Amino acid sequence: MPTEKTHQPDEKLWRPFLRLAKYLPDEFVEKLEHWHYLVSSFGSDQTPERPVNKEDRHRFFTLCHDGWKQAQTEISEFLTTALEAENNLTREAKECHRQRDKLGHQALNQRIRQVGLQIKFSRRMLDVILWTILKGEHSTLRRLIVAGGQNSLSPANIREGMAAANQINKDPLTIALSTDILSLVHVGDLIVADQNTGQIKFVELKSGGKNIEIARLAAFAVESGCERFEALATDGFSDTDKDHFSRVKRQTLRNTQIVDTILNEGGVDPNTGNKVTITPSGEPTEFWNERICACYEKLTPDKQWAIDVIEDCVFLGVYTDQKMAFVGFQSWMKINECESPIFNLMDSFLDPGVRPLGALDLPKDLRLKILRGEVIVIMCLDVKKLLDLGNKLFPGKFRLASKAESASMQKREKRIGSLTLQGRLIAVEAPDSTMYIGQGIRDRILFDQHSPTQLLRHQFIPDNSPDS
Repeated sequence: MPTEKTHQPDEKLWRPFLRLAKYLPDEFVEKLEHWHYLVSSFGSDQTPERPVNKEDRHRFFTLCHDGWKQAQTEISEFLTTALEAENNLTREAKECHRQRDKLGHQALNQRIRQVGLQIKFSRRMLDVILWTILKGEHSTLRRLIVAGGQNSLSPANIREGMAAANQINKDPLTIALSTDILSLVHVGDLIVADQNTGQIKFVELKSGGKNIEIARLAAFAVESGCERFEALATDGFSDTDKDHFSRVKRQTLRNTQIVDTILNEGGVDPNTGNKVTITPSGEPTEFWNERICACYEKLTPDKQWAIDVIEDCVFLGVYTDQKMAFVGFQSWMKINECESPIFNLMDSFLDPGVRPLGALDLPKDLRLKILRGEVIVIMCLDVKKLLDLGNKLFPGKFRLASKAESASMQKREKRIGSLTLQGRLIAVEAPDSTMYIGQGIRDRILFDQHSPTQLLRHQFIPDNSPDS
């Protein structure tokens, strides 16, 4: 494992004004920069002109895949080592606790948190590949997150997944990602994108004769929907094998629902049981990422800050001085009577549900400076002003829900998140129902830099249910 820095991550790490890279070893930050190049720029840097024919496109995809495959190999090896180190440190910390060694216990816990942070950063670098393959489509990506699915990361699972991925990756026009080492995908064991056929598919890995047979039977049970078949197929099974069959069947059904929803632009969300409709907007997406670039270009050794307001509801600050960011941005929010939470663009490394830094349409040198903590990008979506924008677009349709209404909705729909003002959600009155703005809207506005006006128009036009 890399050597440590003096500064260690603690509870202050979650505050938006900190430079996350300063809590990581220098050697690891260098690895991050290298992986960032492999997942974001390796193919494009070697393809100066836009591919115009099949041969050029195949060469471009081959180069992109080469970078992605190398990144996956290196990150999988790092994760294996990091997880083993984390397990060793955890055992040592338990021993210190048993011996009542308070200082030793605290020091080991700090090291455990630092290793955990490195694991998060490593996996998020690989997530860039997935966002690129799926073209950053949130409605697709959110379907891939399954409650509890993030708990499958282990050295054994990494080795098994990589062994299978490496076999598939011998084809230069195919990329197979081991889903266990991604922080986002909890469906299948591999996701395979094949440029030969244009297909994307999820692959389940099974080993052992009995496991393979049970998986085969469960797949047919789901496909056929025949309850009699299930009874006949499991007749003579031991109770243990019946339980195993039920688990595999549930997993197969869940994966089938997710894939069907993605491929058919609609279906059933296995996390909620709700009907999902994915409707393409039919128009180019409008982004405000150039406003970050414009602020960055204003910075000089003497001017260490620049601010902007996007569509009256997004506050943006770009800084090279941490203290100025901390004092200046919070003072700005106080003057504007803004009570909404403040975010750092680097928070994307801590939240697998938002677009990762390496997948942003920002200049490569700026992304690297943000990664290193040399440039700090601070953002805030003012919920009150977003409410005003909604009523400007659809007069009288947007309101603040009551606290009781909001609490009930958040309890019923866990994934709606915390886009609230004083604990109250934004409600949208439709002709036959009341809808609510979910946290996904904030994620898109801040971490995709998607236009708030365009998002509200797409999500809340009459008779159109929001996919938040």
